[in-house]
Amino acid sequence: MKKMMMVMTVAVLGICSMVYMANAQDAKVEKKTVTKEINEWCTVTTPENAKVGDTVEIKVALKGVKAPTKLSCHLHFQKEGGEYGGFWAFAPAVDVAAADGTFTFKFTLVEKEGAVKAVPTIFLSPDGEWTSKTANCAGAEFPVTK
Repeated sequence: MKKMMMVMTVAVLGICSMVYMANAQDAKVEKKTVTKEINEWCTVTTPENAKVGDTVEIKVALKGVKAPTKLSCHLHFQKEGGEYGGFWAFAPAVDVAAADGTFTFKFTLVEKEGAVKAVPTIFLSPDGEWTSKTANCAGAEFPVTK
C-alpha cells in the first residue's frame, strides 16, 4: 500500500511539473516585432505577423510634433495583390502633451473577408478626427492569417 501511494505521489508530481513547465514556456514567448520609420515625425512598431483573433499592439513614437494635439491610429487592410480592402478597426485618440513620446494602441483582429495584411494609419488632429487632421501617414503593414 505504501509503495502504491508513493508511485501515485510521484506520478502526480510529475504531471504537475509538466503542466507548470508548459505554462512557464508559454509565458516567456514574446511576439516578434518590426520597427519602421515612416517619416521624420513618426516611427511605428508592429507585430512581425498576426492571426485573426489576436490582440495586437501598435506602438507609435512621435518626434518633434507640434503639441498639444491628439494622436489617432486606425487599422485598414489589404487584400491579396496589394488591393485596398477597407477599414478594419480604430482605437480612441490619445492626448499628446509634448513634442516627443511613444504611445501604444491595441486592436483585436476580427475576421475581414480577403484580408491578408493590416496597415496602420496614423494621424495628428486637434480633436482626434480624420477630417481635421494636420498630419498623417500609413505604413508598417504586417501579414495577417486566419
